[in-house]
Amino acid sequence: PEHGGGIPWRKGSDFYNDPANGPAGILLARTGKVGRAQDMADWIDATLRDPATGLIFDGIHTDGRLERVIYSYCQGVTLGLETELAVRTGHPRHRERVHRLVEAVDNRLTKIGVIEGGGRGDGGLFNGILARYLALTAVMLPAENADDIMTRERAAHIVLASAESAWKNRLAVDAMPLFGHDWTKSAALPTRASKIPERDLSVQLGGWMLLEAAHRVSAADPYS
Repeated sequence: PEHGGGIPWRKGSDFYNDPANGPAGILLARTGKVGRAQDMADWIDATLRDPATGLIFDGIHTDGRLERVIYSYCQGVTLGLETELAVRTGHPRHRERVHRLVEAVDNRLTKIGVIEGGGRGDGGLFNGILARYLALTAVMLPAENADDIMTRERAAHIVLASAESAWKNRLAVDAMPLFGHDWTKSAALPTRASKIPERDLSVQLGGWMLLEAAHRVSAADPYS
């Protein structure tokens, strides 16, 4: 709280980042500590949102230095936090932030509606995390007005289009799918000593997270 609402990413660090604060805020909201979760969401929006793109920066140091890199999972956990708060508080600022961020993700992190990019190592999970919380937005954001409905539909479209593209671009290995690290491109077959990202379990887990997100969207009642 002494730094405006955020928490450091680890003990003793001067770095307050979105990948720590977004999930912590979601946990707080889901366990009844809604006021604290709102403080963290307000801090993220005031401190880490890029006014030029609408996307969320990685984090900030206590001396005010921003880490301006844009990670897809930062957008995901922020969407998750704001959606949880929109449900639990009914305050329009949370829905409005979701509208703005889904639009920014669609405009800047997708190619023809498909989440693009992706890496190896822990980066193999980043787009899967974004897909998870886009799905949560698509099925949970309160539908109070036309902008809410449009945002839900836009989030759902990104998830379903990404899943369709990832499945289309998969490889079949021993009759099982091997997902690509970039869902807009054909997957590459790695060898045992290969540095091709598809070799990393994180990349494959990210692909399955995307399919789970698509199932959640497709199974939901669009009028709920």
